[in-house]
Amino acid sequence: MIPHDYIPESALTRALNLADRINWSLGGVFMWLSNICLLIMLGLTTATIVLRPFDISFYWMWPWTMVFFIWLSFFGFFALYARLKDVRVDFLANMLGPKGFAMTRILTDAATLLVTGVLIWQIPTVIETSRGVYDGAILPAGYELPRLALSIPLMISSVLIALSALLDLAKMAAGMPENVVNHLPEA
Repeated sequence: MIPHDYIPESALTRALNLADRINWSLGGVFMWLSNICLLIMLGLTTATIVLRPFDISFYWMWPWTMVFFIWLSFFGFFALYARLKDVRVDFLANMLGPKGFAMTRILTDAATLLVTGVLIWQIPTVIETSRGVYDGAILPAGYELPRLALSIPLMISSVLIALSALLDLAKMAAGMPENVVNHLPEA
């Protein structure tokens, strides 16, 4: 069941379902951002390979390929979580029955909050230590990409994943079912 399939009954469940729908849609946006990064990365790599026999190379292609690879991973971090493609422990929950599903739901959300909590806790350190530029990732104005720009998608994804885990715990407390899907609705 995805948020669009659930029919809320009270004001609280309507509000939580709306937040869940927004979270689901935002996961789709981050999936598109990841795919765009992948396409650009593959385009730059292809251009490098195709232009090599003509003795044409651009210094900035390799650094930008790495930038888009990093961004792909960090945008995908939230997309995978929001769109239910993260690691699940349903086999264990099935063995334990209904209480097992509740237990694994709580444990998964707690583990998610622990990991993202550490990442969020480190944001000030990352900001403080991200000095300088990413060598070779030249912007159209001639400047190089600030090193901090590499971490911004991870920071955003970490905050969104933590909020998603809190939302899931709130949904559980309100008696709403966990989101479960075997395929992406867009497919």
